[in-house]
This record gives sequence, C-alpha cells and structure tokens, in this order.
Amino acid sequence: MGDEGARGLRGIGIVGIGTALPPKVRDNSFWSGVLAPRDEMQRRGDVLAVERTSSGARTEMPREIADAIAATGDDLFRGAKLRHVLDDGADVSELEAAAGRAALRDAGIDPESIDLVLVHSLMPDRLIPSNAPAVQHRLGLTRAAAWSLDVGCASFQAQLVTAAALIRAGTFRRALIVQSHAGTRSVDPTSVASVSFGDGAAAAVIERVPDGFGVLGHYARTDGSLRDGIVLAPVVDGAPRRTWWDGQGRMQLASFDADAGKTAGLRAGEFCREACSGALRDAGLTLDDVDLYTGNQSLGWFLDACRRSLGLPRERTVDTFARIANVGDAAIVFNLQEARQKGRLEHGRVALLYSPAAGFTRTAVVVRWYDVRRCRA
Repeated sequence: MGDEGARGLRGIGIVGIGTALPPKVRDNSFWSGVLAPRDEMQRRGDVLAVERTSSGARTEMPREIADAIAATGDDLFRGAKLRHVLDDGADVSELEAAAGRAALRDAGIDPESIDLVLVHSLMPDRLIPSNAPAVQHRLGLTRAAAWSLDVGCASFQAQLVTAAALIRAGTFRRALIVQSHAGTRSVDPTSVASVSFGDGAAAAVIERVPDGFGVLGHYARTDGSLRDGIVLAPVVDGAPRRTWWDGQGRMQLASFDADAGKTAGLRAGEFCREACSGALRDAGLTLDDVDLYTGNQSLGWFLDACRRSLGLPRERTVDTFARIANVGDAAIVFNLQEARQKGRLEHGRVALLYSPAAGFTRTAVVVRWYDVRRCRA
C-alpha cells in the first residue's frame, strides 16, 4: 500500500460470503496401514513439517510452535478428522461458481450488478485461460471483467484489498472475489502430507459500506529468498523438476529447497506478529480491539501457534481444520462463516485476518464487520 495504507479503503467491505465443498468425504480410515509413526513422518520429507530439517536433524522450534504442536499429541493426522475430495473428472470452476452463487445469495444482490470478478485457483481447470472466465460465465455475470489474482494462500487478502482499491477509485462498483483449493489434487494421496489437505472453494462480495466499516488496515511483505521452499512442480521419481512445460511428471506440492520452507514455517510466529502488528497499526487499533482472529490453517497446529504468538486467548479465534483440513486461501471465508454462525461475528465486530503464502508472502487485513442483512431489514 502507499503512504496512506488502507485508510483510503475505509468504507469498502464484505457484504456477502459463501462456501462450497464437494460431496465426497474422506475420513482418516483412508490411510489405515499407510502412515508411519509421527516421528518417522518428519524424517520422510513432508514439505510442511518443521520438526526436522531436510537431513533429519531436530530443529529448534520457537515456544509457540512447540506448544501448539504438543497440543496435538501423537495424532498422526495433526487434528484433521475429515476432508472433502473432488471427483477426478470434476471442474474446479464449478465448485468456485457454487461458492460465488452462495455469496451472491448471502449478499442479497442482483448478479448483474457485479462488474469485477477476481479468482485464485490452486489447481485450475487449465493453465490458460485461468478459471476466472469460467466462473464469470457459469454465474452469468455478463457485465463483469474476470481476472486471475494469485498470491497463493494469501490470495483472499490480496483480492480484498485490490477490489477495495478499484472500487474506491471508481473503476468498478461491486466485486466478487473467489478462492479455491483443490488440495487433494496437489499431493500424492499416500504421502505423509496428504492427510492435511482438503478441497473447497469460497467467495465474498465486496462493495461500498458506511464509513467506519469494511477494510480498516492492511499489511503485506514478501521475502523472495524463500520462494523455493514450497512449489507446485512436476514430480518424477520423488524429485520435483523445474521444467514444468515438457509434460513429464505429475504436478504436486514439493520443494526445491526444503530447508527454506522449514525456515518459513519456523518463523511463523515472527511473520504473524509482523503482519498483524502492521495491519493494526495501519488501522489505528491494537490487539485489545480485535474481536476475532483467524486465517490460514495449513496444518492443525498453525492457527493455534499464530494465536499464541499474538498472545490472544483461544476464545477469540476460530478454525475449521478438523472438519475440512487445509483448504488454502479459502479457509478465511470458511472460518468467517463459522464465526458468524456461532454468533461471534456480529455487526461492528473487528476481525484480524492473517495468512502466509508460498513465495514467501505474509499479509494481514483488519476489517470491521458490516452485517448487510441486519442493516437492510
């Protein structure tokens, strides 16, 4: 953001949210007899694990991470109990459109009033064009421009701030932002990493709201030196290849530099504090003003470790990892929806939303919730 930060975005906010999950559910019995003991799992190169280096040596974990991992006990599944799985022939854009349709219905608006669609798909239907035109077409948004905006697992925040800036500038009036994570297609289903991945899509409608509501603060930084830590690349004989265009190997989440990925994971608390402090400072608020904290839930311990790093009580957080696992950038809306259903995201409440992403980007947004349904009643 520029010198004004997100102050110039105030009065632009979320007025509708929606989610979609494929009907097929995979519980932990799927891996019966496949998984090794927990400690051995870390030795075998899970790109998301931080307990050991790529050579197998134990790492020095910060206290908040060690405590959050310890809280999961000896659970081989890291807290995940269920995850939803797309059928092999299903289009991801169909799931994205279902989430978008739910968000439009939640906002109670005419789809024809949407003039901008921003989409991120971890595993799109095809490389070019992106899924954005497919979502626009499936929803019949004939007046909308449809673009892809990809910041990995931090795409929700990037889409929200970008849409808000374009609406504030008068370029567009109302936006639909969509995120999907066909995570089960990005991992070998028998690998140690696969237990944490699920499939899902989410969406939100962004438009002008009264002053004092909507986006209050934002912070984003990228450290490209860690970009090879987690990659999506073709894997042949267990090794990722940089020449993704030659048609060899299945595209999977992997690493060209496993220790860079583990470094980013071990610095999770540090990065969370940096981004959240920056967003709150931009908003002119403190942690005492935060009613709800949520964000990315890449592993069962991750959101809890971030909460601990901020010193927030458990009752001010919400996560859905146990029932949907890691759904990437879509997790933000799933968690906001969960909080709203439980009465923890009411009109005027302040939410702090944090996500890191491969690349390596960390970003946070502060929003004051605007309950459009209450205000239109």
